[in-house]
Amino acid sequence: MYNRDLCKTSPFASRPWRDQTQILSLEILNVFLQLIPLAAGLPSLNLNPAYSGKHFSKVSNNRMVYLVVLIVLCGCFGCAQKTRITVIRHAEVSLQGIRTLAILKFDGMYEEMVRKALYNKIIKAQNLNKIDDIRVINVDQNSLEYFDYDMDFSQDFEGLRADCVISGEVAATVKNVHDIEKVRIQEGTGEYKEGKNVFGQEAEVEIQRTVIIEVPYVMRQANITVNFNIFNPKTKQRIFADKFSEEYKEKFGGDNEYRSSSGSTISQLPSHNLTLEKLSDKVASRIVAKLSTIEITGVVKFDNGSNKYAMGIGGNKKVKEGIKCARNGEWEKARKMWEDLLSSEPENSAAFYNLGIAYERIGDFENLKIAQKMYKKAVKYGDKGIYLDALYRVKTTISYFSNGQQTR
Repeated sequence: MYNRDLCKTSPFASRPWRDQTQILSLEILNVFLQLIPLAAGLPSLNLNPAYSGKHFSKVSNNRMVYLVVLIVLCGCFGCAQKTRITVIRHAEVSLQGIRTLAILKFDGMYEEMVRKALYNKIIKAQNLNKIDDIRVINVDQNSLEYFDYDMDFSQDFEGLRADCVISGEVAATVKNVHDIEKVRIQEGTGEYKEGKNVFGQEAEVEIQRTVIIEVPYVMRQANITVNFNIFNPKTKQRIFADKFSEEYKEKFGGDNEYRSSSGSTISQLPSHNLTLEKLSDKVASRIVAKLSTIEITGVVKFDNGSNKYAMGIGGNKKVKEGIKCARNGEWEKARKMWEDLLSSEPENSAAFYNLGIAYERIGDFENLKIAQKMYKKAVKYGDKGIYLDALYRVKTTISYFSNGQQTR
């Protein structure tokens, strides 16, 4: 129930609905136009929705001008400024100086799938410029004729014209487990009642009942394990060795037969070879990742030094000057500004955080370690989620570099 006295004094009382909507919009806009300029140190603007008809019409006709002002102010003060940084993680296995890479025949069943997947993945990585231009060849000879895992070379490699060789063993299994499960379904009773059909129209619809039926299903289980070695056939030295495993498990049939939008039916059960091809592809991707240079790219936000609840409004003047330089590509100048600021404000968390971004973007191992120190200081002196996110991000990248250095 409406309050009649309130309606008599409200500016909505005697105006048509269109004017009421305009008034309400202007009232909301008025709040922003007063708060945002004050936070930015500017004189506030005011739109009085209770103007007379003439004045209201003038304000209403110019409401777009004020809306543009609002958008500009929000863009300047309310939106976090961002930058893109790219860190390059070099390949864990150095192929420097290698011109020909031979993939020997792996030992074990399904080895041809692994070799084919590995060959295709290396070629694809070369096309993406993640691996040096190396000639890759498949050698249809058993790897154990040349090499065993005790580093005992049973034959000479002089006949193999390759600078580097990949050899290995493949162990794979695939099987189907057949079973039956009870499934609840709806079925018609043959009786009808008045209701609505699928189009929402009045019609006679069949009465449904719930029944439990037994439905067969197949559980496909598969796994593949690849022990691989990368070695130099001329020096007879192992360059790298590792072991990768991938598993697959999926149900076909059963209650999936009655799911309209998801689930795999028995008719969709793939062949054994198709399942193992997918697993071989995954293993090959992991092997090639050891040989590839990876670019880790992300978008990060600067911190202008405003309170974490201020939505980017305000901030430290010197910090913002540094951000402006960084966004213009003047990173050295920006870093100098933030370092100078820390000499007078040694607990300025925003300066530490932005310095972390400056060092992280350089991308090498040593500068990533410096960036980690900067982010730790930012976390120590400030309480913002972006500080913790940055610290976790750079720790993860450093771990990638550390693993790569240990294997090279």
